[in-house]
Amino acid sequence: MKTPARIAACAAIAALMMAPTMAPASRVVTLATGTMVSATMNQTLDSGSAQVGQHFTMTVVAPYPRSDGAFAGASLSGHVTNVIPAGQGKNPELAFAIDRIALQNGASGHPILMVQSQETQQHNNTGNVAVTALAGMLVGNWIGKAVFNSNAGGAVGAVAGALYASNKRTNVSLRQGSQVVFEAQQTVALR
Repeated sequence: MKTPARIAACAAIAALMMAPTMAPASRVVTLATGTMVSATMNQTLDSGSAQVGQHFTMTVVAPYPRSDGAFAGASLSGHVTNVIPAGQGKNPELAFAIDRIALQNGASGHPILMVQSQETQQHNNTGNVAVTALAGMLVGNWIGKAVFNSNAGGAVGAVAGALYASNKRTNVSLRQGSQVVFEAQQTVALR
């Protein structure tokens, strides 16, 4: 075989051997500053049970950023940054941050997202108010008759119990399936 033919044959064999390792260039997807991202919770977060550092995931849903179908089914991963359970006169708090977005094609990035709206649910306190008012009425009635020889103790106890219970705050939940809308705070290329 002549030298030019050998060189061409070796080049062809080398190209065939390297072909499987050369992947086609994939399209870079960009999440631009100001872009809105809608997602649903994959599990429930509750101010009464969540822990700082607790991880959670969300799924990106339509409308997709810039109507780009590459965001369909993308996953957001995050963690709880602050939690204060509800208490007597203490309002609940539940804060979180998104750490990563991963597209279905494997591309990912670390966006900075700010919550614009969320479907949180405040727990119902009506049953607690009723039970505490009833307990207050019974204790007030007993104290009123035993100590003051009065029939007004029950009414005073019921009012006191209801006021006490209505000051007890209830926890807040971001339930599984709840929608959260974020705004991208900086442009991120997802690779």
